[in-house]
Amino acid sequence: MINLSVFNRYVLSSLEELIVEDYILVYLHGATPKSCMPTFSWLKRCYQLIDHRLRKNLKGLYLVHPTFWLKTVVALTKPFVSGKFSRKLEFVNTLADLCLIIPTEHLVIPDRVLHHKDSNV
Repeated sequence: MINLSVFNRYVLSSLEELIVEDYILVYLHGATPKSCMPTFSWLKRCYQLIDHRLRKNLKGLYLVHPTFWLKTVVALTKPFVSGKFSRKLEFVNTLADLCLIIPTEHLVIPDRVLHHKDSNV
């Protein structure tokens, strides 16, 4: 099991170094085993740890293959996040739909997500 606080610090420090301009994030939820899904409290902590500059430069957060669980967690987080951040969240049902929104040729998509029953690619 990954130590989440170490993982969070690694991801955030990497983002700080990489992001100097506007950016988007794509979260591939499809084919994620239930044992690996983040908890509500973990997501809340991640949001709180993200520097204001990183939140400001985020132009979109695409949640691909959302499940009922993910949609529920997003709904529960709304009171804890700014309205501006909430407007950046977008559910995307399939990889084909994602291709219509953003260029995907540079995304690294794991095989298990490509072959997810709802991928439609």
